[in-house]
Amino acid sequence: MNKRELLSHFTPADGTLIGFVIILMIVSAVFVYKTPQKNACAIIEYNGRSEQISLRKDRTFSLGNGMMIEVKDGKIRVKESDCFQKICVKHGWIRYGNDVIVCLPNKTIIYLKKKSDLDYITR
Repeated sequence: MNKRELLSHFTPADGTLIGFVIILMIVSAVFVYKTPQKNACAIIEYNGRSEQISLRKDRTFSLGNGMMIEVKDGKIRVKESDCFQKICVKHGWIRYGNDVIVCLPNKTIIYLKKKSDLDYITR
């Protein structure tokens, strides 16, 4: 069966259905992967420790390993770092549950979790 014969079996309703399914998949992916975490806190793992950072209070602080962290409007980012390529600084703000900032030279990982999932000491 060639392409022309295959396309002759499709009706406009088939095209509409296929388009609807594609749009539905895109919309559902946006809701699943980019839904902000409510009451989220950040977990910062560095120097063999883990700390819970509340995202409700805006502030800037140093980790003591050459990194300056900024929390603002429920988001967190690495404001400054002494690492060479500064990939962690270029990553920018994280606010969604799937986002992670990693700085390999400073052995630091920052990610978000719901507050109810945490058992760490609050900073």
